[in-house]
Amino acid sequence: MWQLLCILALVITSEAMPKKYAGIQVKKPINPRTSSGNRLDPTLVLPSNYNLNLTVTRDNLDNGKFDGIAKIELYFAKDTDSFQIHAKDLTISKVTLAKSGFSGDLTPEGPDTNDFVTMKSSQTITRGYVYVLEIHYTGKLSDTDMDGFYRSNYTDDDGNTKYLATTQFEQMGARRAFPCFDEPSFKATFDISITYPNTSMALSNSRPKADPIDARNGLLTVTFQTTPVMSTYVIAFIVAEFTCINGANTADGTPTKVCGRPGTEELFSVGLEAAPAALNTMADFLSISYGSLGIKKMTQVAIPDFAVGAMENWGLMTYRESDLLWDENQSSNYDKQIIYMDISHEVAHQYFGDYVTTNWWSNVFLNEGFATYFEYHATAEIRKDWEVAKQFVLAEVQPVLLSDSSGCSKPLSYDTNDPVEIQTIFGDISYNKGGSVIKMLQSFLGIENFKQGLTRYLNNNGHNVANPEILWDSFEESKPDDVPDTVKTVMDNWTYKPGYPLLSLTQNGINITISQKRFLLSGDDTDETQWYVPITYTTSADPSEFTETTTKLWLTPDTDVTIVLDNEDSWIILNNQQVGYYRVNYDQTLLSKIETALNSDDLDNIDEMSRSKLVDDQLNLARAGKAEYADVLNFLTFMKRDSSYYSWSSFYNGFSYLFKRTKDESLRNLLKNYIKELMETLKNSVPFTTEKPTDQIYTLKQVLALTWACNLGETSCVNNATVAFTSYTMDNNIPSRNLKSVVYCTGLKNSENPTEDYNFLYNKYLSTKLATEQLTILKALGCINDSTLRQEYLKLALTDKIRIQDVRYVFQSVYSNNGNEGVDDTLEFLKNNYQDFETHFGTQSTLTSLRSILTSLISTVADLITEEYQIDKLSEFLKTEGLDESVVAAGNKAVESATGNLKTISILEGQLNDYFSPPR
Repeated sequence: MWQLLCILALVITSEAMPKKYAGIQVKKPINPRTSSGNRLDPTLVLPSNYNLNLTVTRDNLDNGKFDGIAKIELYFAKDTDSFQIHAKDLTISKVTLAKSGFSGDLTPEGPDTNDFVTMKSSQTITRGYVYVLEIHYTGKLSDTDMDGFYRSNYTDDDGNTKYLATTQFEQMGARRAFPCFDEPSFKATFDISITYPNTSMALSNSRPKADPIDARNGLLTVTFQTTPVMSTYVIAFIVAEFTCINGANTADGTPTKVCGRPGTEELFSVGLEAAPAALNTMADFLSISYGSLGIKKMTQVAIPDFAVGAMENWGLMTYRESDLLWDENQSSNYDKQIIYMDISHEVAHQYFGDYVTTNWWSNVFLNEGFATYFEYHATAEIRKDWEVAKQFVLAEVQPVLLSDSSGCSKPLSYDTNDPVEIQTIFGDISYNKGGSVIKMLQSFLGIENFKQGLTRYLNNNGHNVANPEILWDSFEESKPDDVPDTVKTVMDNWTYKPGYPLLSLTQNGINITISQKRFLLSGDDTDETQWYVPITYTTSADPSEFTETTTKLWLTPDTDVTIVLDNEDSWIILNNQQVGYYRVNYDQTLLSKIETALNSDDLDNIDEMSRSKLVDDQLNLARAGKAEYADVLNFLTFMKRDSSYYSWSSFYNGFSYLFKRTKDESLRNLLKNYIKELMETLKNSVPFTTEKPTDQIYTLKQVLALTWACNLGETSCVNNATVAFTSYTMDNNIPSRNLKSVVYCTGLKNSENPTEDYNFLYNKYLSTKLATEQLTILKALGCINDSTLRQEYLKLALTDKIRIQDVRYVFQSVYSNNGNEGVDDTLEFLKNNYQDFETHFGTQSTLTSLRSILTSLISTVADLITEEYQIDKLSEFLKTEGLDESVVAAGNKAVESATGNLKTISILEGQLNDYFSPPR
């Protein structure tokens, strides 16, 4: 929208200015630019309104197509005889351009490789006026891509296949549903009408203007209210034979509802309770009601086939069924938590993404970072007993500290216009790091100052786009006095530089000196990037300070800082509650004091989040060669007495890497025994036979502990799980809903009748319609202890027995649960079945395309390779004729990485053997 406002000020004469634009306040431009070759030129033409008429008949649904008429109001800022618009997989039959005194047909050419259709006119299109571009077209409802306007299906209770049409437009899918200016900054209003079968319903972002009217021949037409100014990627529409249940209104009177396929209504309860609660929480925090943003309703829809977990379409949020539908008798506690958090994530996007939008995908952390932050904040406010704020550290901060320590990590914001690269931006840097850095910002600003800045940001940029500078400037008025520079200056390197600092502490008497250096797993110390780092800490003088997250001092670029202790025998631990985005390395003197405290009678004198952070940092320091594994394994012996979910989660994550980078079976057995010895207290705190489903953290800890115990071959765990599995197969005694994942996988791993047990569980998959149960089974079937059955299972991934969105779980189940055998199975399957991949997945560049599936699969499997012959197998596969060039390129990088990993295995096994060799 900013482009429209700025251009109007510059080029419209008072005589030519349409009334609808008169009196608009001109806002400062955001990164003004011209066309970059594969971007649209905002200085030439801008849309202000789309009037879309879509027709989806029963025949259309059956045949996978639709018809459309798009009328787009366009403002031309320059005289021209041609302009460009996005369209993909659309067959355009007629194009006209009209205004008062001008009317003519346009000749469309394209689309080209950038999805540009060039509209050519035989007359000059005069600048300074609004024209109406009318395009008649037909489109395809894809069955494989789950992108654009596509077709999904389900089977009803009578065994009939029911087709539905639904949308997924982020990042570049709207152009597959209607010709448009498909970039986030080209905002406009939308008037949408849909003609559809009278046995179905039609949904869109806004409310219907009136009841549907009869369009004859078994069709109805519904027209929806004009939307606010919004980006194309958050437009949505659905035609389906669904049912809906109304939920509670929000505090501002906004109605909510949940919709899904018939027969799932009893599974709507979590969605019905979570959405209005999250909307109210956001409104209270930001002092801006949801209804005031411009769309006066909230509908949530469970889609059977959906590429991502959920999508924030303004007023019409869409989900995978597993991310919205929950069965109190069969779905797990964790399933319920995921639904709450997904809903909170998408609700946050109504403000951060829909109302105020990133100016370009390069800055998508402005959308996704806030959505990540608020999915935890809102859920924590609604379900205080779940300790979601603590879980943020485990699920977001610690994983991205690992991925962001790679030398090829990208910054939060970086320029790219490449469509394939744009897809990769939607990953852990934008989400996890974005949320973590925002959490750090909130911590050093203080919660009230943070709220004020966000409210200012939203109020000043509503229905507009923004960039990082605009965001940081919004906090300037309310920042605390101790912040060492402008918020923008403080945040610049966190935004535009990859990675994060390692803070090193050295002691000299009572003085503790803190310095910083970028942390890289490679151990490389040549990167000179320095950050403004807000520091919190606790000393042995007052352990109650662990809960205090107010910044105590700042470490600024190119300057060390000193803390003075009460006495030189005191321990000190930095980064309370891990609110800062950095790691900490203590010198041996300081670490020894912490180790002594951890092994004292009062373990909880150092709180569980600090123990979690210490475990995570120490294991990753060893991985980077900045600590010896022998020292770290000795340090971790305090875990014998620790039963915290948080410290053990960090421990298991770190040891997953050790198992991935060792191949010597005798050494792996020593590692297993080391862990089993340490986890005895943990295991006894969550017995297999004692469940507490009303205690969220107990339940999460029980699943974690038993998963590891059974995988390590701990006798009592394996026995309990196999007995429960046998009881299920023999007497249909369904396992505990929270322990199904443990029971299913352990039962199959230890099966004495693998064919019968595999078929039993696979038939359960076929017979259930509950998406959460389907996923639990899919993740377990690959655990079967028979290579022939695993190959059979992998083949199912290329059939309609497995929804395309779930294919990755099939492969993960095989290669992650069977060690080298699972890697061998996957490589063998790739070699023998590649031709079937292209047939099944198609060739479009989408999240579920052949290219995306293969690139992800190859990279992941290559990271698990431990033998030279496996590298040879992968290299041979990459020579397959007709393999996509991008897949080959990614595969060659994976081979290079795997070759390097073999060297790491040799070094790591040497270090571990030194530790485990007698005397110990």
